[in-house]
Amino acid sequence: MQATAAITRFHLDHTTLSAQCLRLSPDHFCPWCRTIPETIEHFLLHCPSFHTHHTALRSRLSALPITTLDLPTLLAASGVHPSQQPAVLCLTCAFLRKTGQLQCL
Repeated sequence: MQATAAITRFHLDHTTLSAQCLRLSPDHFCPWCRTIPETIEHFLLHCPSFHTHHTALRSRLSALPITTLDLPTLLAASGVHPSQQPAVLCLTCAFLRKTGQLQCL
């Protein structure tokens, strides 16, 4: 349930990631990268701290087969056949749980 709530917050662009909370904190950078804004896209696709999890997610998505890896795809918002949307969202939720960051979102 917590993972699906996080997916909904991603769709609404309403998370506790630093770049989305600028009004609450002047520091909007990724706590691991320090010089890159902590956005939803950075967290889900690019942050080197989660490279192992990104690689596993890409591998599992390619088995569907999903070849485009971008934010709309991970949120099953576009570029994903309706029959594959539940599987993509399940994999994205698994990524969130495995990173250990779910409670922070």
